[in-house]
Amino acid sequence: MTRDPDLPILAVVVHRPGEGAMMERVAAAAAAAGLRLAGMIQHDVARADRPYSTMLLTDLSGGPEIVLSQDRGAASEGCHLDTAALEEAVGRLAVVLDATPLPDLLILSKFARREAEGHGFRQTIERAVDHGVPVLVGVSDPHLDGFRAFADGLELVLDGEAAAIDFLRELAAETGRVSA
Repeated sequence: MTRDPDLPILAVVVHRPGEGAMMERVAAAAAAAGLRLAGMIQHDVARADRPYSTMLLTDLSGGPEIVLSQDRGAASEGCHLDTAALEEAVGRLAVVLDATPLPDLLILSKFARREAEGHGFRQTIERAVDHGVPVLVGVSDPHLDGFRAFADGLELVLDGEAAAIDFLRELAAETGRVSA
C-alpha cells in the first residue's frame, strides 16, 4: 500500500476522562469498514465488592482478553495497574506489527501517564509508525500535552468520535477496503 502523504500516520481522539467506551465504538466502526486491525481497547467493569473497576484489555487481533488491573483488596488505594499485564499486551502487539501482512491500523484506547513516562504502549506506537502503520489513539484531556510532546508535531488531533469516524473512512478509502 502506498500511503497518501496528506493522511496523517498518527491521529489522536481527545475525550473527557471516563469516556473510554468511545474507543470501543471507533474500533467497531474500523472493523465494519473492513480495515485489518491491531490494537488494545480498555474497558472497565464495575465491581460491587470494590470501590474500583476491573480494567480489561480487548485484543483487536483476536487474542484472549487481558486483565490489566491487580486486585489488591477492597480497602486498597492508589493505582491498580498490573504493569506485567500491560507489558504482555505490548509484547502481543509487537508480534503483530512484525508480521506480514501488516495491519491497516493500530488502535489504542489510551495514551496516559505510563506512555508519557516512556513505558506502556509508547514503543508500540513508535514501532507502528516505523512500519508505516497508521495509529489512532485515545487520550483524555489531562494527558493531551504529554501525547503532543511525544508525537512532536506528527499528530492529527481529532475532536471526538465523529472526527475519528471520518478519519477511518479516509483510511478505508485509501486502503481500497471501502469507499469513503
